[in-house]
Amino acid sequence: MTPPDAPRILVVEDHPLIAELVETRLRIEGMAPVVCNGGREALALLAGERFDAAILDVMMPDVDGHAVLRHIRATPATASLPVLFLTAMAAAADVEKGYRLGADHYLTKPFSGLDLVRRLRECLERGRSAAAAG
Repeated sequence: MTPPDAPRILVVEDHPLIAELVETRLRIEGMAPVVCNGGREALALLAGERFDAAILDVMMPDVDGHAVLRHIRATPATASLPVLFLTAMAAAADVEKGYRLGADHYLTKPFSGLDLVRRLRECLERGRSAAAAG
């Protein structure tokens, strides 16, 4: 059972197997993932729910991860939400674009569960520090 104070993580991933792997790993780590399969659904969830961090794929069939991140950063209620890109787009220019748009971390597929959790915990800590300072 997920603890009531578990960090809520929005996971936006259109590949079912990867979404399931990420969800399972986060639950094992005591987090509360909320999984959706596209950017449009992610934007709807972000409008009505509170999350402690988001994991975004870049390439999705409807609204891509870059557009979702732009929306997150442009919306006052979510502007400081920690965001980790988890994507197959591994070229240096792709990574640079992700950080330029405001990603806190950028992890490429294939990925290790340990790396994912470590980077997500860094994002969560950064988010807590920002909230305490703000």
